[in-house]
Amino acid sequence: MKDSLLSIENLTCGYHQQAVVKSLSLTLAAGEIACLLGPSGCGKTTTLRAIAGLEPVTGGSIRIQGKLVSSDSLQLPPEQRGLGMVFQEHALFPHLTVADNVAFGLRKLSADEKRRRVSECLGRVRLQGMEQRYPHELSGGQQQRVALARALAPRPALLLLDEPFASLDLDLRRQLARELGDILREENVTALMVTHDQEEAFALADRVGVMQSGQLEQWDTPYNIYHAPANRFVAEFAGYGAFLRGEVTDQHSVRTSLGELTGRHQDNLAPGTTVDVLLRPEDIVADETATLALPVTRRQFTGASILYHLRVSASETLLCQTDSHTNVLEGDTLHVRLGTKHLVSFAINNE
Repeated sequence: MKDSLLSIENLTCGYHQQAVVKSLSLTLAAGEIACLLGPSGCGKTTTLRAIAGLEPVTGGSIRIQGKLVSSDSLQLPPEQRGLGMVFQEHALFPHLTVADNVAFGLRKLSADEKRRRVSECLGRVRLQGMEQRYPHELSGGQQQRVALARALAPRPALLLLDEPFASLDLDLRRQLARELGDILREENVTALMVTHDQEEAFALADRVGVMQSGQLEQWDTPYNIYHAPANRFVAEFAGYGAFLRGEVTDQHSVRTSLGELTGRHQDNLAPGTTVDVLLRPEDIVADETATLALPVTRRQFTGASILYHLRVSASETLLCQTDSHTNVLEGDTLHVRLGTKHLVSFAINNE
């Protein structure tokens, strides 16, 4: 088991006597990459700023490498926390060259050591040969790479990233997110990133925290966030899916309007319990030989695949993702079978 590098216990902080983050607890092991995921206003950026020492804490504690850095009676300045920070706004010094921007936090090194470390970091972010350029001569993606190289240069114990790619176009954002994971692992850096993009979080992180209204709903592996969500909010926020009403018949089955779904329940639910069953697009399998045919109400063509919206009833719709060779038009029917392997069900309060 890796040592805990970041430990947060019952963190509470906010503005104007109003709590924005409420009793949040998590641990991050050395070398892990984690993402805080959630809608705008959920408290994820406030959490990151509290870790950085940019927001006061009204309750709980934050420890980095076992050292207390924040509590209701202590707030260590950001420069004493051993952190690197990358924000959406690159915050590069416009009057400094790329090399000088990256070297900014390396004051304690000799000139030769600085040059070597700057060269190493620029190599990591694939900006070799651009040392003497100025920020205004770079694209947005290149500026963000410089900001990352500058944050990595002092070898921080923990790197914090606040939606670092949000201002970039989608293709570039996804590309940089993939590269970021490789860079952080090559540098063996522990990192915590804030994002609202669940695909970005899943592609990058060892751990994902889903937040809602200042609370951490689930802190888990990306696989468990997707396949074993702790509650309905996590299920709906982290990935595409739809819900089908049903009734538990036993610990492996739920009876629905489309027939019996079988699999292993994530929770022990008593027979007779009314539930909503989460069905991901991969649980609905296109099959020309299947007897079940559902009308297509919407289709989303992405090139390599098509996401179909299928009407079950006036209030229920399922999603089915196929390769792009399965071409069914809106208004036609798609033959499908149910391919559930485990059942993610949420009990409905009938009172």
